[in-house]
Amino acid sequence: MKKLAIITGTGGGVGKSLSLNLINKGYNVYGYSRTNEINNPSFHFNKIDLSNLQKVKNLKLPNISEELAEVVLINNAATIGKILPINLKHLEDIIYEYNLNIITPSLMCSKFISAYPKNKKIIINISSGAANTQIASWSNYCASKSALDMFTKVLVEEKHENLNAFSVYPGVVDTNMQQKIRKANPQFFPLLNKFVSYKQENQLEKVDIVAKKILYIIQNAHKISQNIVSVRDIHIN
Repeated sequence: MKKLAIITGTGGGVGKSLSLNLINKGYNVYGYSRTNEINNPSFHFNKIDLSNLQKVKNLKLPNISEELAEVVLINNAATIGKILPINLKHLEDIIYEYNLNIITPSLMCSKFISAYPKNKKIIINISSGAANTQIASWSNYCASKSALDMFTKVLVEEKHENLNAFSVYPGVVDTNMQQKIRKANPQFFPLLNKFVSYKQENQLEKVDIVAKKILYIIQNAHKISQNIVSVRDIHIN
């Protein structure tokens, strides 16, 4: 039987690497993002701005007629947002950051659970250690990731049929987001030197390693009892 994966934010970074890893494991992958670099018959690209809630509301998940062994939703798309104190952010930016980071994943989970009621389902919400740490000028990012963690816990508490759900901390990964963080204004971001040193000292995790560890979580979902999972605690060969 076929396996289906639905992933947001597949234009690059972890989302792109996850898509390729899942394709290699026999999944049909449906990617939702603004851009695409994947050319594979098992990858189905859907161009969308996931911060546009009207477009997300109208989004149709794949209607697969044949029986599926497993369906996976990975809410990967997110933004660090403008790295500024909250009073210096434009109101539109605040709305944009929350839309993308917590409202869209919530809508996607609702659609996903409704679309595949009887199938074996796995939800991976990509969170962050920032969910548990207050970081100056990251107000919306920290708050939305904290909300995503609680949202995941409640999904599990609701005991949806055939569903495993996890909020996953990928760690500090060598992505475009880290490049943006290193360009932040030190006047507003006291931790700038710390994040610059991650790059200088080769402490950033490789994207493909993170993707392989998330794949491990998917493949071993029935064995993992914690709903909040850090990839640092996942050890693969």
